[in-house]
Amino acid sequence: MVLLVFITILAGTSMAMISFSFDPYKTTDGIKMLFFLSLFAFMWGAGTIAFFILNIANSDRWNDSFRRGLLLSVLFVILIFFKRHDVLSWYLGSIFGGLFTVFEIWMYKRISKRNNVLSE
Repeated sequence: MVLLVFITILAGTSMAMISFSFDPYKTTDGIKMLFFLSLFAFMWGAGTIAFFILNIANSDRWNDSFRRGLLLSVLFVILIFFKRHDVLSWYLGSIFGGLFTVFEIWMYKRISKRNNVLSE
């Protein structure tokens, strides 16, 4: 858990340094990719930590939190990417959010069913 917090802080610092150091309209694609990768890592770590704190009663806290943090960060980066290219609308965002929610519910049921079979 300490390593995850360290990586999240490092990614957030990297993202902040890129934001303050470079003009987004004059930078190269490499700097933009580095920013979005830092944003992805920061969102993944922050989401994992938040879901780990919220899943107190769950027996499989770490795996569920890690997966939900990953899905949350992928969703946010996709929505920001679409907004950046001016193709994001409210229904497209809600469709993507719904798809990620359905995928998470399907994965949770599938994994919990497999864990119940293995424990019996």
